[in-house]
Amino acid sequence: MTMFTPSVTMAARRLAVPGHAAELAFWARRLTEAADEFPGHRHSEVRRPRRGEVQVSLTFASMQEAAVWESSERRRSLMAEGAELTDGTSTVSLALAQPPGKLRTAVVVWLGLFPFALLLNAVGGVALDGLPLLVRTLVTTLVLVPLAVFVGIPVINRLWFRIAGASFGRCDARQRRARSRRRS
Repeated sequence: MTMFTPSVTMAARRLAVPGHAAELAFWARRLTEAADEFPGHRHSEVRRPRRGEVQVSLTFASMQEAAVWESSERRRSLMAEGAELTDGTSTVSLALAQPPGKLRTAVVVWLGLFPFALLLNAVGGVALDGLPLLVRTLVTTLVLVPLAVFVGIPVINRLWFRIAGASFGRCDARQRRARSRRRS
């Protein structure tokens, strides 16, 4: 049995020195981009809940990878820059992520599988009817499982997070890397 290693999310809230809110927001973006270059970085999010305030969260695959980021010279340098733009101290929190619940997993898998199952039955149902049950099941699962795993479930997960976790500045590490490759 594989043991679940929880990812680690660090979050901080900062209030800008009056007149420097835009600079603080730009600094927060630079911070997330720097974290993206470190091993184990999974996700960053920047929120601006009210004028002059910035909330930054960084998620790493493990506590060890988060510690490498925390102790890095790059982070130290950026934190010093951020301190100049910040009015007072920041509020910091740390959380270990839990695996998704079984109900959520079941719903995501079903939603990722259903459209392909429907399409396969509508388009290939008649052709598959003449096959023996074992062969029909083999062909059906051979088509449905890869489609669900590589297309359906990732799409449903993105939609789920877009709807349930919508926020200003949400950015996945893979999306940022893909965008930076396109620019190069």
